[in-house]
Amino acid sequence: MPTLTKNARKALPLSLIICFFILCLVINPQRYIESIFSGMLLFIKNVAPALFPFFFFTKLLTGLGMANSLGKALGRPISRLYNAPGESGYILVMSLISGYPIGAKLISDFYENGTFSVENCKKVSSFTSTSGPLFVVGTVGTLMFSSPKAGYVLFLCHALGALVNGLLYRGRKTVMGISSAPAVATDEKLLGNSITSSILSVLIVGGYIAIFSMIIDIAIDIKLVDALAYILEKPLSLFKIPADVASATVISFIEITRGCQAFSQIGADMKIILPFVAGLLSFGGLSITFQSLTFLKNCKIKTPFYFLTKLTQAIITFLISLVLVRLFY
Repeated sequence: MPTLTKNARKALPLSLIICFFILCLVINPQRYIESIFSGMLLFIKNVAPALFPFFFFTKLLTGLGMANSLGKALGRPISRLYNAPGESGYILVMSLISGYPIGAKLISDFYENGTFSVENCKKVSSFTSTSGPLFVVGTVGTLMFSSPKAGYVLFLCHALGALVNGLLYRGRKTVMGISSAPAVATDEKLLGNSITSSILSVLIVGGYIAIFSMIIDIAIDIKLVDALAYILEKPLSLFKIPADVASATVISFIEITRGCQAFSQIGADMKIILPFVAGLLSFGGLSITFQSLTFLKNCKIKTPFYFLTKLTQAIITFLISLVLVRLFY
């Protein structure tokens, strides 16, 4: 019998998972084609119109040198807090305004134009991976929970969690850039590059949303969500937390939008629900994680490191929200 190479053995588990998804599509094509279609519809109607302008305008601002100007303004506090380049203040602001995965895309851009080293990219990624107010306040707070107040509390906890998380990964002070700032492109070239880059970036996000829409439905159909929720229910019950929180947590871990929707339908006390939502928003779910890694891989950030930063960010945000939620509710 032929023996598998070392690389083939490493890829075997993932290959089996992929084959399983293909088998699901073959067995029940209508169900999962509809899942993909609903994901694409969500992307076309809600995500693309909101995300594309942010990708485009942040690319323009970067090309026009706004990062350098904002970097000078925020350089001292950012450098002291995180031992990171001043330009990371620009990425932080854009991420807090625009949301996932703008921060990851900008880090990749700064690495490719020679402004950040790999070590700087790792530091900056630990505190500039955030959702934006459009989603947290508008979609989650106002639309799902029918409470703008809940949205503002969630966003405050979310932002503070990211800022504190960066302190864990500040490390030693490193060179604040590996080359001079790139020259500003001509207007025509800048516009063309910004359009092209933004379209490609938005399409990447859309692809992940469509695929994970199918994955989450498969996980529900094969009772994987129920099985994982059952494991979580016992420890949660010790703190008198409703059982439905367990299944909503599992769904959020896979795809955060559907997870937040599940939390909003539980109907439990906000003091119980919001810390879980805040922590899971900071993790972002597997769909957003892989969206971000698509860009961060370009600057040689490894998957385990990124998962670690998101896990600590989720824990920190959860702990912060335990305190803040009780101040507002």
